[in-house]
Amino acid sequence: MATREIEHTADIGIEVEASDLPTLFSSGGEALYGLLVDINGVRPKEEVVVSVTGEGWEELFHAWLRELLAQFNLSGFVGRQCEIKNIREGRVEGLVRGERLDLKRHCFYTEIKGVTYHDFRVWKENDHWWARVIFDV
Repeated sequence: MATREIEHTADIGIEVEASDLPTLFSSGGEALYGLLVDINGVRPKEEVVVSVTGEGWEELFHAWLRELLAQFNLSGFVGRQCEIKNIREGRVEGLVRGERLDLKRHCFYTEIKGVTYHDFRVWKENDHWWARVIFDV
C-alpha cells in the first residue's frame, strides 16, 4: 500500500496504490482525513458505520470519499482508521474509528469542499489497485 500527495493548481490531490480493493478504500479514506488534520492526534474513541452504493468501482470510490467528507462537514467527525467490512460491486460498507474535531487538540490543515471528478480514476494495473483523486479546497 502506498499513498502520496500530488500537486494540482488551486486544489489538492492524492494517488493511492493498494494490493486489493478493501485496502484501496480504507487507505483512500485515511488519506482524505490526513489532508484535513494530523491524524496522529486523532483518537479512535468513536465508531461510525458508513455504507454507500455506486455503479462501478470509480463511482463507488467517489461515493465513499464523499460520504466520509460529509461526516466531517456535518458533525465534525474525523477518522483515524477506516476498516472495510464488506465490498462488492455496487456497495461498500465500512467502519471508521475516530472522534469529533477538537481544534484545541487537533492540528487542522485545510478545508476540503468536495471530491471532484476532475482527473478522477480507479484502475487495476499489474495486480494492484490505484486511485487518483482531486479535492476542491
